[in-house]
Amino acid sequence: MDRDEILKKSREENRDRDFVEEAVLARANALSLGVGMIVGGVLSVLSAVFQDGPNYSAWTVLWAIQASIFLFKHYKLRKRHELLLGLFYGALAVFFFVLYLHLELGVF
Repeated sequence: MDRDEILKKSREENRDRDFVEEAVLARANALSLGVGMIVGGVLSVLSAVFQDGPNYSAWTVLWAIQASIFLFKHYKLRKRHELLLGLFYGALAVFFFVLYLHLELGVF
């Protein structure tokens, strides 16, 4: 393939994509995830102060979201640190889920 064919093929592949919008959406997703973690922390602290203990269900959801993001990034990018973070966040999600079952629901 010569240069013009490669450019033509690239233009066809990227015809309907708005790269600025994709970059803004990626940044908004990262920001919203950070805000979600902060709000989860505040809610957990408020629950601990005004009720019997912290709310572990919020942390279970937030860490599960983090785990799924990093595991998907590992699946697509094959970066080892993404896998390690995904597994770590998954372990945190399981840990808080067990705390939720035990302390809030009294399952075991």
